[in-house]
Amino acid sequence: MALRNKPMGRIPVKVIDDLWKGSVDMHIHPGPDPNAERPIDSIKVAKYAEDAGMGGVVLKSFFYNTASDAYLIQNNLVSSGLRVFGSVVIGYTTTGGLEYAARTIETNAKIGCKVVWFPAMDAKWCQSYLGRPGGIDILNEDGSLKKEVYDILKVVKDYNMVVCSGHMSYEESTKMFDAAIEMGITKMVATHPLAELSRFTLEQIQELAAKGVYIEHVYGTTMPRLGNLDPSDYVDCVKLVGAEHTIMGTDLAQVWDADPAMGMRLFIGQMIQFGCTPEEVEWMCKKNPAKLLDIED
Repeated sequence: MALRNKPMGRIPVKVIDDLWKGSVDMHIHPGPDPNAERPIDSIKVAKYAEDAGMGGVVLKSFFYNTASDAYLIQNNLVSSGLRVFGSVVIGYTTTGGLEYAARTIETNAKIGCKVVWFPAMDAKWCQSYLGRPGGIDILNEDGSLKKEVYDILKVVKDYNMVVCSGHMSYEESTKMFDAAIEMGITKMVATHPLAELSRFTLEQIQELAAKGVYIEHVYGTTMPRLGNLDPSDYVDCVKLVGAEHTIMGTDLAQVWDADPAMGMRLFIGQMIQFGCTPEEVEWMCKKNPAKLLDIED
């Protein structure tokens, strides 16, 4: 594979390890999972991250809300400076669809939930990609946002949460972010927009970044199971929108994956190998996610 960007020469191990220490992974899928074999649960995610000296992790599930897991782990198992956060993914089993989403999210926010994903696997866009009917659409027939979206964003605003686009279409995502901006929300993330199921163009990604939306890149999409994306595509995107508008996560762990903590180390090395500078990687795996989660030094 030809490198399209100029990489560092030999990358010193210390450079990678210094970036790994204190890094924050906002996209981890621990088990149990009714639809996929996941070899690592939330406790092990936190343990491995703590052993690596990471600064924070966000636990994500398509099927249940993870705020209580994060609370128990943070208050009973973590002895270092690692911060463990829960999240809510809007979906049928997590929030009862859109109708009860705002109420569910607020309940979880009261026990420390920090991140909200708009519909992911249950999104109409994602279901169509998978060749299935149905799914959650946040737009009315005339293209306007449904009332429930504003109710959800009000909770996000009131509790200073991070809002992510999930697996929605660009049209849905940009309209949701526009509404969030109008309400004064600044903590916004476009979920792996270069992934095959997302299919955002570079022009669309530029538009989102210009609005203040952080662009997420995840290690998992560079693996065969999620499309074998060329890491140079990530680096090109970073150079286009700026590392200060970008975050890195892993989107691990399936049964064949490295554990998420090691995945972050591999991703750091990969991004430098394919042309990002250590300073750019620091923005993406430390500064920006720490700012979003309010864990800045």
